[in-house]
Amino acid sequence: MTDRSRDGSSGLAGAGLVVLAAVCFGTLGPVTRFADDAGVGSLAIVAWRAAIGASVMLLLLLSLRQIAGRRPLGIRAIQTRDRWFIGTASMANLVLNLAMFIAFVRIEIGLALLVFYSYPAFVAIASVLWFGDRLDPVRWGALGLAMFGLVLTLTGSGDLGQLDALGIGLSFLAALTQAFYVLAARHGFARIPPIESAALTMGGAALGYVVIATATGQLSSLAAPVESIGALWPVLVAGFVGAAIPTLAFITGIRMLGAPRAAILATLEPVVGVALAAWLLGEQPGATQLIGGALILVAAVVLQLGGQRPSVAEHEAVAT
Repeated sequence: MTDRSRDGSSGLAGAGLVVLAAVCFGTLGPVTRFADDAGVGSLAIVAWRAAIGASVMLLLLLSLRQIAGRRPLGIRAIQTRDRWFIGTASMANLVLNLAMFIAFVRIEIGLALLVFYSYPAFVAIASVLWFGDRLDPVRWGALGLAMFGLVLTLTGSGDLGQLDALGIGLSFLAALTQAFYVLAARHGFARIPPIESAALTMGGAALGYVVIATATGQLSSLAAPVESIGALWPVLVAGFVGAAIPTLAFITGIRMLGAPRAAILATLEPVVGVALAAWLLGEQPGATQLIGGALILVAAVVLQLGGQRPSVAEHEAVAT
């Protein structure tokens, strides 16, 4: 197999993993609604989601050790620089989720997501300015098309609610922390294999949520999911489908595809969220939202098929 065909296969696999992650992350909106209806608060669902996701990664590592003899990477074997980045990424994950859930309470979900999904632009600009990545005109065009489609998708309902400064500020903070997480996964702790990376980032966030619950006197609220089946099943879905699978797929996809392209493809998430809301919650999308979703899909195809091949800087060797 030639280097070009290997690069093409790697890019296609990376794109598939990012799309899988976007689809799984897109389930979180309806799942969160079901959990809230069952009496599970925001802090409880993010804590359980992170804890379940980390537990699944640990079970996967143990299974790989038994089946294939793969030894998990120990903490002591991780270089100091990578430890710093993985720890900071865990806290970024914690801040991201808390900020967005609080923003969802203070402002309309569409407005919160509209501000949050500015992060692909931050990733693209930072990658070019600081990390030597190169985006050709086709990919810059795909970024612009995805951003325009995103605006149409999230504003198509026509109701963005009141402009609350704190809610918008928290959404912007979430966008910055997500951009940091994406760049850190690609350039910061890239030597840590994806499974260990997912386990550490989600596990660190889960511990942080428990600390916050303890400090704020909300520790008892973390038991809400075990009080009924109606409360438990959305949390389990959030942990498996909304955390474990997409986090591993997203980290792996970022490393195979490059941070800018992965972030642009991730804009498929709100399209999935709108579609699931229509199917599960009866929230029918308007014509503008359908057009916006179609533009994002076109941008995804253009991003994958158009332009020049990824540069070497975009695809450094990463341990898996």
